[in-house]
Amino acid sequence: MAGETVILGVDYSGAQADKNTWVTRGVLSGSTIELMSCESTPRAQLAALLASTPGTTVAALDFPFSVPADFAGQWLPGSEAMPELWEAAAAMEFADFMALRDSFVAENGEPLRRGDLYFPECYSCLHKTNPNMVPMTFRGMQMLDGLWRAGCQLPPLPDQGRTGPLLLESMPGAALRAFGLPFKGYKKGQHAVDLRRQILDGLESRSGVTIPNLAQFRDHCMGNDDCLDSVVAAVAACLWSKDPAVFRQPQNGPGDATKRGGTPSPDENELATACLEGWLYAPVFLNSPVSLPA
Repeated sequence: MAGETVILGVDYSGAQADKNTWVTRGVLSGSTIELMSCESTPRAQLAALLASTPGTTVAALDFPFSVPADFAGQWLPGSEAMPELWEAAAAMEFADFMALRDSFVAENGEPLRRGDLYFPECYSCLHKTNPNMVPMTFRGMQMLDGLWRAGCQLPPLPDQGRTGPLLLESMPGAALRAFGLPFKGYKKGQHAVDLRRQILDGLESRSGVTIPNLAQFRDHCMGNDDCLDSVVAAVAACLWSKDPAVFRQPQNGPGDATKRGGTPSPDENELATACLEGWLYAPVFLNSPVSLPA
């Protein structure tokens, strides 16, 4: 129907077993999303879904779309944009990527990407111990190589007339923090169940997105934090679909000072850096619901 947008929220797993990627699908109309499904989905099936979904679709995916610029420079000297790195990832094995990562980290530590500095919940995508970010980063980049070739739009890269679905790097924890909801401790630990309940109880009012059939998926979300994360990612995709301006965007200039990164060099261009490193898109409003246009 006219005015409806297909929404996908993806909690992505790069684990070799390929059992823990969850996808929430829904249809957004105005400020209301009707959830259609929330289920575990193999990575190959996810890639096929993203490549074939309507061009008006907005999908929020929970994995880093690229790597820090310094690591990119050692991996692929002279690279300027993510598609070059995606192509390189698609042509190599995970063990080779991990060896490259280990060599780099031994000398340089685990740097954050520029956009990650704005979000205290972010780990470096080169971090490999609780949580291990490396497999999801590498296998996610391999998937993006094919999706870029299929015509998907991937901000902040110029769309160049692309007509495929829009894929957004997202992080449920950053969205939950913006909503003023629990963003730590809900995955594991003695308070996890109660924190998931708080998230589900407050998700609609705190985000401004109405989910009339959320109760149908409540038990799944209470029992599986990956399922819950995919629902939160779907809500983030709804917000982008209605108004990208509520998200922090990379600036065509040095960007803002951050507690984690200090004051950026006046010579830095945050947008150019984001086109190489990727950019975590999260809403910047805090502790209050967003009023979405009808």
